[in-house]
Amino acid sequence: MKYINIVVVGLVFASIYFWNPYFISHLFSYSKLIIEEISHDRERYLKNNFISAEEEWKFYKLEKHFGQRWCTEQPGKTENKFAWLTVVVNDAYAIPALVLGYSIRTFSCYHKMIALVSKDVSRGARKALERIGWETEIVESMDCNWMERKKRRPTSNTGIIGTHTRFHAWGYTQYSKILYVDADVLLMTNIDEIFHIDADFAAAPCARPGILDPCFNAGVILFRPSLKEYHAILKKWMEMSDYYCPNDQVLLWHYFAVNDRWVPLPYAYNVRRLIFRPLKVFHFVCCPPPKPWLSECHASRAEAKNYDKPITHVDDMVVLFWKNFYELLKKYKLDKWWESTKFYRSSLEFGNTSYAECSEKIKVL
Repeated sequence: MKYINIVVVGLVFASIYFWNPYFISHLFSYSKLIIEEISHDRERYLKNNFISAEEEWKFYKLEKHFGQRWCTEQPGKTENKFAWLTVVVNDAYAIPALVLGYSIRTFSCYHKMIALVSKDVSRGARKALERIGWETEIVESMDCNWMERKKRRPTSNTGIIGTHTRFHAWGYTQYSKILYVDADVLLMTNIDEIFHIDADFAAAPCARPGILDPCFNAGVILFRPSLKEYHAILKKWMEMSDYYCPNDQVLLWHYFAVNDRWVPLPYAYNVRRLIFRPLKVFHFVCCPPPKPWLSECHASRAEAKNYDKPITHVDDMVVLFWKNFYELLKKYKLDKWWESTKFYRSSLEFGNTSYAECSEKIKVL
């Protein structure tokens, strides 16, 4: 039977050959080409992605230098009914808040910026924030410990310190829209269009393109301030804390998303952990990369100043963070303040070692 099958196959190929002698040669040629195409597909994809990165980097530099000129040509773009808002609960987060404020000043046409700061933020850090343009307002820091004290329970020190402090923002009803951004966010372009979204609450999904996840990341959120909403959110927090202390993101998800009041923003407005495009906002949620100001490795001034290439890896965002930071120190004359901080002293450990070299040393150690 085995030999019969071989003979039959041979006769089929012989018939095809005599009918069309080019068919078999074409069959092998096409098969070879298909295999080659598949083997080079990843390479072509990366090259195409790099072209997109180059175009994005060119636009970033153009907008950084000329973006504010466009603002002055647009009547009504500086209206005060919209406000940016962030939270700073200690001096460590004052550093990224400065970079955030600098990026807002660079790209946005709306310059009303509010920083809710806790009593743990030093006077020097508050002054530095105000120099950039943040209007600092001291508020009560809220987190799981705060709620546990309200419920007369021992504090557990769970969750992120001060992470629920953002809830105060719903009380700023003098503004029609507030765009809350975590202090560890860096704008890569003008995103003022978010202010014009018709929504009570808008945030980008937790996931990235191609990945499904029903949650959102609260690092960038648009909302309408409302005292009614403020009290309702605190009530929801109080109720949920009978069982466990939800972090602020989970609480807001239960309050808005479960009630079908969440309007998803495109992924581009909250890019995290890896680089994909379009890249409008990068969020240093950690990890990777580590939060630049808390990392053992800092890009030197020379490395940061000379950085001029497309963003292709998360480590590029770290160097770009320091590039912006050193620029704002010079522009707003904040070098003296920076050199007085413990973060500056820790940055001297590796001297002029590049960020990449420092990272490799850390891996070895």
